[in-house]
Amino acid sequence: MKLLAGCALSLWLATAQSTPNPACPSGPLTVAYYNFGVAYHLGKGYDPDILHELSRRLNCPIQSEGDYPRLRVLKLLEIGQADIGTSTTVTPERQRYLWMAVYHHSKNLVLLHRGVNVSTLDALLKLPDLRWGMVRGYRHSPAEDKFLDELAQQHKIVIAANEDDLYKMVCSGVVTASFGHPISFDPWLQSHQAAQQVTVHDFFPDSEITASSIVLSKARFSQQAAALWQDELRKMYRDGTLRAIMRRYLTEPSVDQALKLPLD
Repeated sequence: MKLLAGCALSLWLATAQSTPNPACPSGPLTVAYYNFGVAYHLGKGYDPDILHELSRRLNCPIQSEGDYPRLRVLKLLEIGQADIGTSTTVTPERQRYLWMAVYHHSKNLVLLHRGVNVSTLDALLKLPDLRWGMVRGYRHSPAEDKFLDELAQQHKIVIAANEDDLYKMVCSGVVTASFGHPISFDPWLQSHQAAQQVTVHDFFPDSEITASSIVLSKARFSQQAAALWQDELRKMYRDGTLRAIMRRYLTEPSVDQALKLPLD
């Protein structure tokens, strides 16, 4: 009888271990990051810290992590060669192949090279040698994306390899201006002792605050699985874990702005 009971227990344990985790039904995770200020750089930042906490809470082990150019991250997620990405703005096209789990909000401001003496967007656009820097693949508010499309048609856009390259171009005057998130450019300027090289302006006061998401590949996750990740992010927002993680990398005002809007 004891032998039969032991066999039954072993069978139950084997069955339980083979049952897919509803939060990660495709198994251990492959995570694709891209360089984005203090969100992620050289393996560190609040994005990996948040994902590691989510992985622990949802019992979804991470088998590999890597960083790639932004457009490559999106392609890997689209074809299912990566499970999860971070710091992604919601667009209709991306929603075609990604589940979007919002975890903070932000707004672009305009960085000007210190030698540019203008106080309005109209004055800036009248500069004959205007050059606007941007990272290919980044998305902004609809009004800002339309603005960038118009500048591209006028051949006034300069493409940066990444945000580090972008901020260097603004500080050196290679470009006149660029968009930037405070959670990205604020720590970059401080760490490079370059805060005096730029001025910061809100030339799009009516542009909406954009949601930034942890994204899950629809090739790897069901809608029900993705909902578990969003629910856990909401719990981290409510219990203060999200704030505590972001506070490791950002000033209190920047965290206040990022978490000002609820995730519900």
